[in-house]
Amino acid sequence: GSNLYLTLDARYNYEAYRALGGHAGTVAVYNYKTGEILCMVSAPSYDPLNVPKNLEENDRYKGAYLNRFLSSAFVPGSVFKTVTLTAALENLPDAETRTWNCTGSVQIGDETITCSGVHGEQTLKEAFAHSCNAAFAQIAEELGADTLRRYTEKAGLTSAYSVDGLPTAKGTFNWDGITVGQLGWAGVGQGQDQVNPCAMMCYMGAIANGGKAAKPYLIEKTVSPLGLPSLPRLNGKTSQLIASDTAEILAEMMAQNVQKTYGTGRFPNMDICAKSGTAEVGEGQTPHAWFAGFLRGEETPYAFVVLV
Repeated sequence: GSNLYLTLDARYNYEAYRALGGHAGTVAVYNYKTGEILCMVSAPSYDPLNVPKNLEENDRYKGAYLNRFLSSAFVPGSVFKTVTLTAALENLPDAETRTWNCTGSVQIGDETITCSGVHGEQTLKEAFAHSCNAAFAQIAEELGADTLRRYTEKAGLTSAYSVDGLPTAKGTFNWDGITVGQLGWAGVGQGQDQVNPCAMMCYMGAIANGGKAAKPYLIEKTVSPLGLPSLPRLNGKTSQLIASDTAEILAEMMAQNVQKTYGTGRFPNMDICAKSGTAEVGEGQTPHAWFAGFLRGEETPYAFVVLV
Protein backbone atom coordinates (compact mmCIF):
# COMPACT_ATOMS: atom_id res chain seq x y z
CA GLY A 1 0.00 0.00 0.00
CA SER A 2 2.98 2.36 -0.20
CA ASN A 3 3.10 5.27 -2.62
CA LEU A 4 5.73 4.86 -5.32
CA TYR A 5 7.73 7.80 -6.68
CA LEU A 6 9.68 7.33 -9.91
CA THR A 7 12.68 9.23 -11.28
CA LEU A 8 10.90 9.56 -14.65
CA ASP A 9 9.75 12.96 -15.86
CA ALA A 10 6.32 12.72 -17.50
CA ARG A 11 7.06 15.70 -19.75
CA TYR A 12 10.24 14.14 -21.15
CA ASN A 13 8.42 10.86 -21.79
CA TYR A 14 5.62 12.69 -23.57
CA GLU A 15 8.09 14.57 -25.79
CA ALA A 16 10.07 11.42 -26.61
CA TYR A 17 6.98 9.34 -27.38
CA ARG A 18 5.63 12.09 -29.63
CA ALA A 19 8.99 12.45 -31.38
CA LEU A 20 8.99 8.72 -32.28
CA GLY A 21 6.00 9.64 -34.44
CA GLY A 22 4.35 6.24 -34.56
CA HIS A 23 7.57 4.32 -35.23
CA ALA A 24 8.56 1.35 -33.09
CA GLY A 25 11.59 2.06 -30.95
CA THR A 26 12.90 3.33 -27.65
CA VAL A 27 14.23 6.57 -26.18
CA ALA A 28 16.02 6.84 -22.82
CA VAL A 29 17.95 9.51 -20.94
CA TYR A 30 19.69 9.11 -17.59
CA ASN A 31 21.95 11.01 -15.24
CA TYR A 32 25.29 9.21 -15.45
CA LYS A 33 26.46 10.70 -12.12
CA THR A 34 23.41 9.71 -10.02
CA GLY A 35 21.82 6.89 -12.05
CA GLU A 36 18.32 8.45 -12.26
CA ILE A 37 16.46 7.46 -15.43
CA LEU A 38 14.63 10.63 -16.51
CA CYS A 39 13.09 9.31 -19.71
CA MET A 40 12.22 5.73 -20.68
CA VAL A 41 9.88 5.25 -23.62
CA SER A 42 9.19 2.09 -25.58
CA ALA A 43 6.91 2.22 -28.61
CA PRO A 44 4.41 1.16 -29.74
CA SER A 45 2.47 1.46 -26.52
CA TYR A 46 -1.08 2.06 -25.28
CA ASP A 47 -2.90 3.59 -22.35
CA PRO A 48 -3.32 0.82 -19.72
CA LEU A 49 -6.49 2.56 -18.49
CA ASN A 50 -7.94 2.40 -22.00
CA VAL A 51 -6.68 -0.82 -23.63
CA PRO A 52 -7.47 -0.97 -27.39
CA LYS A 53 -10.00 -3.70 -28.18
CA ASN A 54 -8.04 -5.22 -31.06
CA LEU A 55 -4.61 -5.05 -29.41
CA GLU A 56 -3.58 -8.61 -30.37
CA GLU A 57 -4.53 -8.36 -34.07
CA ASN A 58 -3.56 -4.76 -34.80
CA ASP A 59 -0.11 -4.41 -36.43
CA ARG A 60 0.13 -0.91 -35.00
CA TYR A 61 0.58 -2.45 -31.51
CA LYS A 62 2.99 -5.22 -32.53
CA GLY A 63 5.48 -5.65 -29.67
CA ALA A 64 3.54 -3.32 -27.35
CA TYR A 65 3.99 -5.76 -24.44
CA LEU A 66 7.78 -5.60 -24.80
CA ASN A 67 9.93 -2.92 -23.16
CA ARG A 68 12.50 -2.42 -25.92
CA PHE A 69 14.84 -0.45 -23.64
CA LEU A 70 15.12 -3.12 -20.93
CA SER A 71 14.15 -6.43 -22.48
CA SER A 72 15.44 -6.47 -26.07
CA ALA A 73 18.70 -6.56 -27.99
CA PHE A 74 19.15 -5.17 -31.50
CA VAL A 75 21.80 -5.00 -34.25
CA PRO A 76 23.81 -1.89 -33.24
CA GLY A 77 25.28 -0.79 -36.57
CA SER A 78 27.82 2.01 -36.34
CA VAL A 79 27.23 2.93 -32.67
CA PHE A 80 29.35 -0.20 -32.01
CA LYS A 81 32.29 1.52 -33.73
CA THR A 82 32.87 3.29 -30.39
CA VAL A 83 34.00 -0.11 -29.05
CA THR A 84 36.18 -0.93 -32.08
CA LEU A 85 37.68 2.57 -31.84
CA THR A 86 38.50 2.07 -28.14
CA ALA A 87 40.28 -1.21 -28.92
CA ALA A 88 42.21 0.47 -31.77
CA LEU A 89 43.34 3.39 -29.59
CA GLU A 90 44.71 0.99 -26.95
CA ASN A 91 46.16 -1.76 -29.17
CA LEU A 92 47.46 -0.20 -32.39
CA PRO A 93 50.58 1.78 -31.41
CA ASP A 94 50.29 4.23 -34.33
CA ALA A 95 46.47 4.37 -34.37
CA GLU A 96 46.22 8.17 -34.21
CA THR A 97 48.89 8.92 -36.84
CA ARG A 98 48.42 6.32 -39.58
CA THR A 99 45.80 6.31 -42.37
CA TRP A 100 43.33 3.88 -43.93
CA ASN A 101 42.17 3.97 -47.53
CA CYS A 102 38.51 3.69 -48.55
CA THR A 103 37.48 3.10 -52.16
CA GLY A 104 33.82 2.50 -51.32
CA SER A 105 34.30 -1.11 -50.27
CA VAL A 106 37.00 -3.49 -49.04
CA GLN A 107 37.49 -7.21 -49.55
CA ILE A 108 38.18 -9.05 -46.29
CA GLY A 109 38.39 -12.82 -46.71
CA ASP A 110 35.21 -13.96 -48.50
CA GLU A 111 33.25 -10.80 -47.61
CA THR A 112 32.93 -7.51 -49.47
CA ILE A 113 32.43 -4.85 -46.80
CA THR A 114 30.55 -1.98 -48.42
CA CYS A 115 30.76 1.64 -47.29
CA SER A 116 28.40 4.61 -47.49
CA GLY A 117 30.85 6.59 -49.62
CA VAL A 118 34.37 6.81 -51.07
CA HIS A 119 36.43 8.40 -48.32
CA GLY A 120 39.97 7.97 -49.72
CA GLU A 121 42.97 8.26 -47.36
CA GLN A 122 41.82 9.12 -43.84
CA THR A 123 43.08 9.20 -40.27
CA LEU A 124 41.31 7.30 -37.49
CA LYS A 125 39.55 10.50 -36.39
CA GLU A 126 38.35 11.13 -39.97
CA ALA A 127 37.29 7.50 -40.45
CA PHE A 128 35.19 7.76 -37.27
CA ALA A 129 33.61 11.05 -38.43
CA HIS A 130 32.86 9.44 -41.81
CA SER A 131 31.65 6.28 -40.02
CA CYS A 132 33.74 4.44 -42.59
CA ASN A 133 32.96 0.70 -42.77
CA ALA A 134 36.03 -0.02 -44.91
CA ALA A 135 38.44 1.44 -42.35
CA PHE A 136 36.72 -0.09 -39.30
CA ALA A 137 36.46 -3.54 -40.92
CA GLN A 138 40.22 -3.43 -41.63
CA ILE A 139 40.84 -2.32 -38.03
CA ALA A 140 38.70 -5.21 -36.74
CA GLU A 141 40.67 -7.70 -38.86
CA GLU A 142 43.96 -6.31 -37.51
CA LEU A 143 42.77 -6.39 -33.88
CA GLY A 144 41.41 -9.95 -34.09
CA ALA A 145 38.32 -11.59 -32.57
CA ASP A 146 39.80 -12.13 -29.09
CA THR A 147 40.66 -8.45 -28.63
CA LEU A 148 37.23 -7.30 -29.84
CA ARG A 149 35.54 -9.86 -27.58
CA ARG A 150 37.52 -8.53 -24.59
CA TYR A 151 36.56 -4.90 -25.27
CA THR A 152 32.91 -5.75 -25.92
CA GLU A 153 32.71 -7.57 -22.59
CA LYS A 154 34.61 -4.80 -20.78
CA ALA A 155 32.12 -2.23 -22.18
CA GLY A 156 29.33 -4.16 -20.42
CA LEU A 157 27.56 -4.99 -23.69
CA THR A 158 27.28 -8.71 -22.90
CA SER A 159 26.18 -8.26 -19.26
CA ALA A 160 22.74 -7.68 -17.75
CA TYR A 161 22.00 -4.64 -15.61
CA SER A 162 19.43 -4.77 -12.82
CA VAL A 163 17.18 -1.70 -12.91
CA ASP A 164 15.44 -1.85 -9.51
CA GLY A 165 15.19 -5.63 -9.85
CA LEU A 166 14.26 -5.62 -13.55
CA PRO A 167 17.04 -7.46 -15.40
CA THR A 168 17.99 -6.10 -18.83
CA ALA A 169 18.54 -8.33 -21.84
CA LYS A 170 22.16 -9.34 -22.45
CA GLY A 171 23.77 -8.40 -25.73
CA THR A 172 25.02 -11.31 -27.83
CA PHE A 173 28.06 -11.52 -30.10
CA ASN A 174 29.48 -14.50 -31.95
CA TRP A 175 33.27 -14.42 -31.88
CA ASP A 176 33.96 -18.16 -31.88
CA GLY A 177 35.29 -19.59 -35.13
CA ILE A 178 34.18 -16.66 -37.26
CA THR A 179 35.91 -15.95 -40.58
CA VAL A 180 37.95 -12.75 -41.06
CA GLY A 181 35.15 -11.46 -43.31
CA GLN A 182 32.56 -12.01 -40.58
CA LEU A 183 34.94 -10.32 -38.13
CA GLY A 184 35.05 -7.31 -40.47
CA TRP A 185 31.25 -7.04 -40.33
CA ALA A 186 31.23 -7.55 -36.56
CA GLY A 187 33.70 -4.67 -36.13
CA VAL A 188 31.26 -2.25 -37.79
CA GLY A 189 28.35 -3.49 -35.65
CA GLN A 190 26.75 -5.80 -38.19
CA GLY A 191 26.61 -9.59 -38.61
CA GLN A 192 25.67 -11.43 -35.42
CA ASP A 193 26.06 -8.39 -33.11
CA GLN A 194 23.09 -7.63 -30.81
CA VAL A 195 23.13 -4.86 -28.18
CA ASN A 196 20.69 -3.92 -25.42
CA PRO A 197 19.80 -0.17 -25.47
CA CYS A 198 20.17 0.20 -21.68
CA ALA A 199 23.70 -1.27 -21.76
CA MET A 200 24.64 1.05 -24.66
CA MET A 201 23.34 4.06 -22.69
CA CYS A 202 25.43 3.06 -19.65
CA TYR A 203 28.52 2.70 -21.85
CA MET A 204 27.92 6.24 -23.14
CA GLY A 205 27.66 7.42 -19.52
CA ALA A 206 30.98 5.74 -18.70
CA ILE A 207 32.74 7.45 -21.63
CA ALA A 208 31.42 10.78 -20.30
CA ASN A 209 32.36 10.08 -16.69
CA GLY A 210 35.98 8.93 -16.82
CA GLY A 211 35.28 5.26 -17.49
CA LYS A 212 32.66 4.45 -14.82
CA ALA A 213 29.00 5.51 -14.69
CA ALA A 214 26.28 5.27 -12.06
CA LYS A 215 24.05 2.22 -12.42
CA PRO A 216 20.59 3.21 -13.70
CA TYR A 217 17.49 3.14 -11.47
CA LEU A 218 13.80 4.07 -11.70
CA ILE A 219 12.45 4.16 -8.14
CA GLU A 220 13.16 7.45 -6.36
CA LYS A 221 11.46 6.41 -3.10
CA THR A 222 8.43 4.77 -1.56
CA VAL A 223 6.30 6.32 1.18
CA SER A 224 4.29 4.08 3.53
CA PRO A 225 0.60 4.73 4.38
CA LEU A 226 1.88 6.24 7.63
CA GLY A 227 3.95 8.74 5.65
CA LEU A 228 7.31 7.08 6.36
CA PRO A 229 9.73 7.36 3.42
CA SER A 230 12.01 4.51 2.37
CA LEU A 231 15.68 4.62 3.37
CA PRO A 232 17.97 6.78 1.20
CA ARG A 233 19.27 4.93 -1.84
CA LEU A 234 22.87 3.73 -1.97
CA ASN A 235 23.47 3.57 -5.68
CA GLY A 236 26.50 1.78 -7.12
CA LYS A 237 28.73 2.47 -10.07
CA THR A 238 29.51 0.22 -13.01
CA SER A 239 32.91 -1.43 -13.27
CA GLN A 240 35.59 0.39 -15.31
CA LEU A 241 33.98 0.07 -18.77
CA ILE A 242 36.73 2.06 -20.52
CA ALA A 243 40.12 3.46 -19.39
CA SER A 244 39.76 7.10 -18.31
CA ASP A 245 42.41 8.52 -20.68
CA THR A 246 40.91 6.59 -23.61
CA ALA A 247 37.44 7.86 -22.62
CA GLU A 248 38.76 11.42 -22.89
CA ILE A 249 40.07 10.87 -26.43
CA LEU A 250 36.87 9.09 -27.47
CA ALA A 251 34.69 11.88 -26.06
CA GLU A 252 36.65 14.46 -28.10
CA MET A 253 36.24 12.36 -31.25
CA MET A 254 32.49 12.03 -30.57
CA ALA A 255 32.24 15.82 -30.06
CA GLN A 256 34.02 16.36 -33.38
CA ASN A 257 31.69 13.79 -34.93
CA VAL A 258 28.72 15.99 -33.98
CA GLN A 259 30.39 19.11 -35.42
CA LYS A 260 31.45 17.48 -38.69
CA THR A 261 28.60 15.05 -39.36
CA TYR A 262 25.36 16.18 -37.69
CA GLY A 263 25.98 19.90 -37.18
CA THR A 264 26.00 21.63 -33.79
CA GLY A 265 23.11 23.81 -34.99
CA ARG A 266 20.79 20.87 -34.34
CA PHE A 267 21.74 20.94 -30.66
CA PRO A 268 21.78 24.60 -29.58
CA ASN A 269 23.54 25.38 -26.27
CA MET A 270 24.57 21.75 -25.77
CA ASP A 271 28.08 20.32 -25.45
CA ILE A 272 27.09 17.04 -27.08
CA CYS A 273 29.19 13.97 -27.98
CA ALA A 274 27.39 11.34 -30.05
CA LYS A 275 27.44 8.56 -32.65
CA SER A 276 24.71 7.50 -35.04
CA GLY A 277 24.19 4.05 -36.50
CA THR A 278 22.27 2.52 -39.39
CA ALA A 279 21.82 -1.17 -38.70
CA GLU A 280 20.95 -3.47 -41.59
CA VAL A 281 18.50 -6.11 -40.36
CA GLY A 282 17.83 -8.23 -43.45
CA GLU A 283 16.97 -8.20 -47.12
CA GLY A 284 14.07 -5.90 -47.96
CA GLN A 285 13.68 -4.60 -44.39
CA THR A 286 14.09 -0.98 -43.34
CA PRO A 287 17.28 -0.61 -41.30
CA HIS A 288 17.22 0.37 -37.61
CA ALA A 289 18.44 3.88 -36.81
CA TRP A 290 20.45 4.55 -33.64
CA PHE A 291 21.70 7.72 -31.97
CA ALA A 292 23.63 7.41 -28.72
CA GLY A 293 25.83 9.76 -26.74
CA PHE A 294 25.98 12.18 -23.85
CA LEU A 295 26.14 15.80 -22.78
CA ARG A 296 29.20 17.11 -20.99
CA GLY A 297 29.21 19.71 -18.24
CA GLU A 298 28.47 19.81 -14.52
CA GLU A 299 24.91 21.02 -15.10
CA THR A 300 24.06 18.42 -17.77
CA PRO A 301 25.40 14.96 -16.81
CA TYR A 302 23.07 13.07 -19.17
CA ALA A 303 23.62 10.07 -21.41
CA PHE A 304 21.03 9.00 -23.96
CA VAL A 305 20.07 6.35 -26.44
CA VAL A 306 17.53 6.58 -29.27
CA LEU A 307 16.55 3.60 -31.42
CA VAL A 308 13.98 3.66 -34.23
